[in-house]
Amino acid sequence: MELNERDIEKLASLARIELTDLEKELFADQISSILDYVKEIQEVDTSSVSEVPFHTRSSNVLRHDQMDQIEDTALSTDQFPAQFGKLNKVKPVMGDEKHEE
Repeated sequence: MELNERDIEKLASLARIELTDLEKELFADQISSILDYVKEIQEVDTSSVSEVPFHTRSSNVLRHDQMDQIEDTALSTDQFPAQFGKLNKVKPVMGDEKHEE
């Protein structure tokens, strides 16, 4: 499957990344090769292969949540780079919003 520059720009936009012209050309070739390989795999006849319900014999290993009491909270909060009162400040995860103090 041959991808053109417009296809790569659309993929880059969806991934929210910026690509140079050289990267667009390189990725167009690489992604085209990957898609060709996927198409080849899809053509394999798997009608005689039985479905496997589990890929491993082990089962989920669960544990109960346990809360530990922290004796000295100041020890952890004093080491944090940015604080607002008793709260630790972190950088925004999404967007470019600025948080006011």
